[in-house]
Amino acid sequence: MRFSDFIGYDKHGEIKELPTTLQKDKLGTTGVSLAALGFNAPAWVAASSMSLLYAINGTGSPLAILVAYIFPMLVLALSLVYLTRKAPSAGGIFAFATKFLHPKIGTVLGWAYVVMCATVTPMTAVIGAEYIQALVPALQGVLQAKIIGTILVIVFLGVCLRGIEMTARAAGTFLVFEVAVVVGLGILGISRPHVNVSFYDLYSVTGAGGWAALASGVLFGLWMLANFDSAINLIEEAKVPVRTVQRSLIIVLTSAFVIYSVAAIGWQMAVPVERLAKIVENGNGGPIAAVAQTYLPNWLSWIAVFVVITSSCAGLQISLTSGSRAAYRMSRDRHLPPVLHRTNKHKAPWVAMMLVSAYAIVLVWLKPLAELQWYYDVVTITLVLSYLTALTAFIVVQFRERRLGTAFTSSILPALSIIVLADIGYTAGANPSSPSDLYNAWYMGALVIVTGLMWVWYGSRKRKIDKVPVEAPELEFQED
Repeated sequence: MRFSDFIGYDKHGEIKELPTTLQKDKLGTTGVSLAALGFNAPAWVAASSMSLLYAINGTGSPLAILVAYIFPMLVLALSLVYLTRKAPSAGGIFAFATKFLHPKIGTVLGWAYVVMCATVTPMTAVIGAEYIQALVPALQGVLQAKIIGTILVIVFLGVCLRGIEMTARAAGTFLVFEVAVVVGLGILGISRPHVNVSFYDLYSVTGAGGWAALASGVLFGLWMLANFDSAINLIEEAKVPVRTVQRSLIIVLTSAFVIYSVAAIGWQMAVPVERLAKIVENGNGGPIAAVAQTYLPNWLSWIAVFVVITSSCAGLQISLTSGSRAAYRMSRDRHLPPVLHRTNKHKAPWVAMMLVSAYAIVLVWLKPLAELQWYYDVVTITLVLSYLTALTAFIVVQFRERRLGTAFTSSILPALSIIVLADIGYTAGANPSSPSDLYNAWYMGALVIVTGLMWVWYGSRKRKIDKVPVEAPELEFQED
């Protein structure tokens, strides 16, 4: 059996249409990939995370990114490729859990994914507001930051309500700016180095921390490469649904790996890694600004701040898009209130978008920049829950559909990935960056699960009244 057949790749585009009331046949592989990569927010992640990675792994930071890419993220991506063929749906995690685990589990963990996306929306608005204030000092102030964040949410709600094509086009435009700067500065460092760093240093375990430090760096690298799975939420609007998304999952993850690898290599060739490791991101672009000062003229000093603004805007609108489409599919399959799958004339799920935006605006006012760690806790624990669900569903379907020996062999790496991701979830609560945040991620995860169980109760009660049995997602197809 060929590997493409083993992972269920829709090579010939056999699945050409999915039942949906969203805007069909609008996005190709490029559009889906650009939109999903926008969720990753490369410039913001690089600005906020690269210095921390340098502090952990020093010159060996590219090795940590490489290991994180190969395992467990590529394992997760291939598992998602397989599951996307088996249960193609904008609900993604919800569909996988409902079909292969249990409908009630699907409700709870699908809800966790919606919460994750919905929480990224205000987080990126808060970050965008911080950088807009840094770019325009006259706008400084806590109240002003809340107003700017609110305006950002409203503006991009307007963009998203205009349909998926405009949303993807805007995300792609923002992405061009940030990737050009992040990768461009990395290439400048590689081609015109100011610091001598050997290839051996880049891909070897060095420093006092040794292998333990590499393990910590890998866990950090997982965060940097996350959110490529948002491509699945656009499947019902793709031109060749399953094949488009399957390609995009690999393209987006690999693109993120290349972007961060080039940056991790090139930046330390421009500025000593010891200096980069000490930089604290405070709204000035962090390490991006330090490298930009090395190569760019003073009149371009604003570029490091500007690209994080565009990065935040792309992340905001794609998180809003992904969360609303996951909620739309859960609603269509009777796991959330039916009002959530209403669409406007542009075939956008406007009610779900309005509710996610309202949630975002409330958090912009209640959880400003000083509470940024709260956003990290919620997003980390819900993302871990989502990825654990996908990997578990993959293992379950292997044992249902393949011979025992084949199922066992194909499940080894996903099972090990579950252990790694579970460790991230444990670490997020037990060893937070600040002692005051001890167990906060666990509390947030528990709250999300409890609210998910409330939706299970709501669905059971409604079906009892309507006398409709619980079902797996309707977006299924017969294998050839």
